[in-house]
Amino acid sequence: MTMTERSLPAMPPRKPTAAEMTVLLFFHAALSGAFIIAQMTGDEDTYVLHQVAGYTALAAIAVRVVAGLLAPTGSPLRLPRPTWSLGNQRRNPVYAWMAAILLVVIGASAVTGAISDVVVAVEHLHEAISEFSLPIVIGHVALVLLLQALKHGSKPEIRAL
Repeated sequence: MTMTERSLPAMPPRKPTAAEMTVLLFFHAALSGAFIIAQMTGDEDTYVLHQVAGYTALAAIAVRVVAGLLAPTGSPLRLPRPTWSLGNQRRNPVYAWMAAILLVVIGASAVTGAISDVVVAVEHLHEAISEFSLPIVIGHVALVLLLQALKHGSKPEIRAL
């Protein structure tokens, strides 16, 4: 963070434009689809499909990181800046933490997968990170559903069987 950014008051993120929302949704769809396919095709019979899905995930993350670094301050395209402070943010800080964790974990899985194509010794690390990433993604889906239910006033109903 530069001295100028520190001296300026924090701007709340503005609502995304239709074009920004399209970019974010396309990124999310590309990464989600690539992740699901890569998880389902990790065995030897479907290895080429697994590689294509992995490189697609890697490309999606690379494009997202570049777009996030080049986006102006206050843009919804900026990379997530996790903080526990609500401050003057428009969104719950849990979303920024989820996004950052997912970018790191899935990015690490994609990067180690690409490296393991050249350096076979990295394959075990890639498999371990990939196995770790699945519960993180499932937790992300569950947390988004829970936060959306809480946001819209739905209360989960617990019934006796």
